[in-house]
Formats: sequence, structure tokens, C-alpha cells
Amino acid sequence: FLPFVQKFEPQYKAGWVHALACRRLERFSREVAEGLSPRLLLLMPPRVGKSRLASVRFPSWHLGQYPTHEYISASYNISLPISFSRHIRALFDDPVYKATFPEAVLDPSSQSVEQWLLTLGGGYLAAGVGGGITGKGAHVLTIDDPVKNAEEADSQTVRDALWDWYGSTAYTRLAPGGGVLVIQTWWHDDDL
Repeated sequence: FLPFVQKFEPQYKAGWVHALACRRLERFSREVAEGLSPRLLLLMPPRVGKSRLASVRFPSWHLGQYPTHEYISASYNISLPISFSRHIRALFDDPVYKATFPEAVLDPSSQSVEQWLLTLGGGYLAAGVGGGITGKGAHVLTIDDPVKNAEEADSQTVRDALWDWYGSTAYTRLAPGGGVLVIQTWWHDDDL
């Protein structure tokens, strides 16, 4: 995965923690493909590049290898996964990406920034935590920054609502053997 990141971002300088995260994401992707129901938490401080790797580059790499997979990306509000979606979708039009993953082709009839499909049946859905994803499926469910900040993380009401959404809505969207990837700063002992 790290060579893929560096191919599309030649200036990317990976530290040891980024290389480790890439190895963990590679294993996570492989375990999703094998139907092993993996779970991966990337708990790192703010501004160290966890979202760049796990929420922008990883979905394009995973869907490139498995273009039949469905992918849901959620965050504390929908604007963050929509911004990820724009970057991911743009990469699918890159000639180098097309040569690397020739089967991962955007479906021209489904190109909303909030939800788009691939011609082989996979696709991407951006959602806000607590938002509607009923009726959608996911081989990979990514939850990046499920709470906005430390103040929200300290709120029992916010944490309870998050856990309720995760258990009653988000988790139920997983395909058999699908994986959950949570990316966040660890704010509280009761974090997701």
C-alpha cells in the first residue's frame, strides 16, 4: 500500500508510524477479501496523516483491487467523507490509476459525490454519523473522526448516541465477513 501512496504522491514522506499503518491497512484489506471480519483501530494524535492514508488513499487502493466491494465512509458530519469522496473519485480518472487497476472503472450513470458506483458493482457512500445508510451495504465500513472534538467526546449524550448509531445502524450494514476501520484521536475511555 505504501508504494501505491508514494506513486500518486511522490513527495509523501512516510515515518515509521505511517509505514506501520500501511502494513496494518494491507492486512485489513486482505482479511476483508478473505471474509474474516477484521477490525482495525487507528488511534493517533491530530495532524499526523491518519485520514490521508486511511480515508483518502486506502479506499482507492482497496476498491482498485476489489471493485465489487461496497464501501461506506462516515464521520461526525457528512462534509468530511464527501471531501474524501472527491479525492478518491478523482483518482479513478487518473491514467496511471487506470493502468494500475484497469477493472476499477467508475459507472458513468452514478457519479454523485455522496454516492458513486463502479461498473463491476462496488462503490462508495459518504455519510454522517447518525445519518441514513439503511438499505446500503459495506464490505468496508470506515468511521473517521466519529466525534468532532474533546468537548463532544466528554459528553455522555454524544457518546451514547454514537454507540447507538454504531450498533443499531452502521454495524448492521456490514456484508458477511466485512471489516470495520475506525480512525480517530483517542479522546475518552468510552470512545467508539
